[in-house]
Amino acid sequence: PPTLYVLWQAGAPNVITKGAVMKLQDETKAQPTGIVTAYVWKALMMKVNAGKSAASSYNYVDVDSKIPQTLTLYQNGRVKSIIRVNLGISVAPTQLQTDPVYLRFTSQTMTGTNPDGTTYNDPGVPWVSYFNGGEALHGFIRPSYGTPQSLGCVEMKFENAKKIWPYTPIGTLV
Repeated sequence: PPTLYVLWQAGAPNVITKGAVMKLQDETKAQPTGIVTAYVWKALMMKVNAGKSAASSYNYVDVDSKIPQTLTLYQNGRVKSIIRVNLGISVAPTQLQTDPVYLRFTSQTMTGTNPDGTTYNDPGVPWVSYFNGGEALHGFIRPSYGTPQSLGCVEMKFENAKKIWPYTPIGTLV
């Protein structure tokens, strides 16, 4: 996708190579740090010498903050899905940058502090893929989608989150 071109610089560390390294580390059961180590080089060379490619497709999630807010899922450079999502409200905005998914859960209890100082405890939040600190792609029940309503996360209908989750393994850029 064109939005990734500006992030790529051959021979220089960048978020694209970090995501790819994290994906390889996860596939080989190593801690997904995104840091190239001797282990990473060995794992990569073993795959190359064996003629193996990545275990899954190359996916990318592009989030658009224009109303209606949307998520576009790319699979191997082609649009697979476009869905409406909710991004962060003005006092807790979603950071619009590109980061790799670093942690995933099929279901999780999310806790934290609301902007007014009260706390929240939301059990059973489904299809969670963290990509920047506490920001994640996940399912969440709302009366509507396409406008700022979250506390920084990318919220979507449960059925959409379930559909997107398999395409956001560790290392996927969001």
